[in-house]
Amino acid sequence: MHRQFMILLLAGLFSNPAPALDDTITVNLEATNQSGQAGTATLTPEGDKTKVVILLSNAPSGVPQPAHIHLGQCDKLDKAPKWPLEAVKDGRSLTVVPVSLDTLLKDKTAINIHKSAAEAQVYVSCGNIVPLI
Repeated sequence: MHRQFMILLLAGLFSNPAPALDDTITVNLEATNQSGQAGTATLTPEGDKTKVVILLSNAPSGVPQPAHIHLGQCDKLDKAPKWPLEAVKDGRSLTVVPVSLDTLLKDKTAINIHKSAAEAQVYVSCGNIVPLI
């Protein structure tokens, strides 16, 4: 019995399951337009979907800030949002988008946050979604 346990233990040590936490990517959200609103977005694969958690500092209290994933990179975004994210409220947002993390990485995308719904043309933060090397 002891020998079987050791064999199973060793088999587990040498197997190669895909660890979920290692697949998580953190995107640095840089403040734009002198907003002072910087933070991070954590992207975690969930099969053919991706969980996106945004934490933004210096966000205005009680003001929902629209957030999206756009094609392109922060220095040259496609103006049309590709995937909407839950608005950032009090510096936080959580969304599960209907696309895999692999697709987000392959398509060269970025997360963009707007000042408010009324001032959507003003960007306050942006971060490129890039793979960790």
